[in-house]
Amino acid sequence: MAWDIIGHEWAVQYLRQCLAHGRDAHAYLISGPAGIGKALLALRLAQAMNCDQETDAPCLNCRNCRRIERGNHPDVRITSMTTQAAGLKADEAARQKELKIGTIRDWLRDVTLRPYEGRRRIFILHDAERLNEEASNAMLKTLEEPPSFASLILVANSADLLPTVVSRCQPIRLRPLPRQQVVQALIERAGQHQETAALLAAQSGGRIGWALQMAATPDEWQASQERLDALLELHRQTFSLSFRWAEERSKEYRGGAQETVFAWLELWQSWWRDVLLVAAGCTANITHIDRLDALERDAHNCELAQVHAFVSRLGATTQQLRENVNPQLALENLLLHLPTRPA
Repeated sequence: MAWDIIGHEWAVQYLRQCLAHGRDAHAYLISGPAGIGKALLALRLAQAMNCDQETDAPCLNCRNCRRIERGNHPDVRITSMTTQAAGLKADEAARQKELKIGTIRDWLRDVTLRPYEGRRRIFILHDAERLNEEASNAMLKTLEEPPSFASLILVANSADLLPTVVSRCQPIRLRPLPRQQVVQALIERAGQHQETAALLAAQSGGRIGWALQMAATPDEWQASQERLDALLELHRQTFSLSFRWAEERSKEYRGGAQETVFAWLELWQSWWRDVLLVAAGCTANITHIDRLDALERDAHNCELAQVHAFVSRLGATTQQLRENVNPQLALENLLLHLPTRPA
């Protein structure tokens, strides 16, 4: 595996060619779904630019490569929502929703200084999709004309950034891996049995990082399955009980666990997409391969127009939450449009 990365061969090959011919960009935007491998690719690029071997691939063993891997290299500065929230009180950290201008200024404060130990200074910014407009504008000049010895790498879960930011970066959009490639990696790297590997690969949606994380933390994966059980149970509950679910998720959201609520909605959306796939006879592509019987029942019993509308509504609710709509009202409205099942 080139650069010790599973999949994304085209991206690695492109970056290797750029480095080999001295055509590496001054700024990159690596985007793709969470858990797909963006952070690792950014780290490997930083290592390749500073590796003692001075080739188009990091050796991963030299002093520079090891220090970058550990996160303590003086020429590689990494910033994210997590670092922005570091040092804040718990309630203040929970309210952090955007990367702010102060964070960006601190990230780039010494961009003009020459490298201390490596050949290049690398500035990696995670969660770039959460830049507010003021913070985005603060980095435009550096993105357009950074020092010759500095490279900026923006990492984002989507490419939905200000056009002025995107236009100044070389885009690299990572795509989900083929399911069989994820299965093979789980067997070889995580020691999973074929059946478990197939199940995790199906539920990963091609996100190799997510699959490896779930393999390493089975309790977390089990909790995800229990969340799905709770979602499917909402059909059998009265409105008062299902609205209690909305109230609990709203409290999570307001308490700073926004990503947890988004995970609930993503999981729910994956279920109803599977129902549509089963109804269309495309069972080879479903996510919840261990629940085929339940999917077939929903595909047979629910009106497909309602299912399709609900899948769209789930996406719209996620967007509404990101735009600061009242979370409890948004979730209660969602529950009112659940596809109906026969009693």
